[in-house]
Amino acid sequence: MQSHARYTRYDLLSHIVLTAYSVLLLGFSVFSNHLSGSEIGPYISEISIVLSLSVLCASLVIWGLKFGKTADEHRECYLALQRLYEDDDARKDASTYHQILDRYPNQSDFDYEAMLHRNVWCQGKVLLNRSGIVSFGLWRATKFQIVRMLRIILAAFVLTLPLTFLAILYVAG
Repeated sequence: MQSHARYTRYDLLSHIVLTAYSVLLLGFSVFSNHLSGSEIGPYISEISIVLSLSVLCASLVIWGLKFGKTADEHRECYLALQRLYEDDDARKDASTYHQILDRYPNQSDFDYEAMLHRNVWCQGKVLLNRSGIVSFGLWRATKFQIVRMLRIILAAFVLTLPLTFLAILYVAG
């Protein structure tokens, strides 16, 4: 469920960001005449081409990542596992469980850590695995928070890079 939610967020965010960048590019093209007398004036056409290609390439990359499809696959997997769990006869057959897992993508290590952090650290639940009780101590929680913050910083950097580029062009003009 954690993976499904994460990929759904990625899908929505990627659509919003690409739309925003397309609008910014359109705005840049509309107001490019105002920059023609500046130092970057002779390069306005080239800058427009580079920005247009950047939006096109980003669109293709995001399309290729298939966030929505991956989110749907994770949802199908946990629903199939839930049906298996509720069927007492099928639950005894381990091969059915493995067939379900073989058909769908696995969650990432980060999603597993996020689930443990939420359930064990934040909610105080007791979770079991084959080895016994799953522990999530202070060091593991701290490491999870650091990784989460680094992911957020990296995402913010990637999302604001084109805006930073446009701001630099505006200041230079």
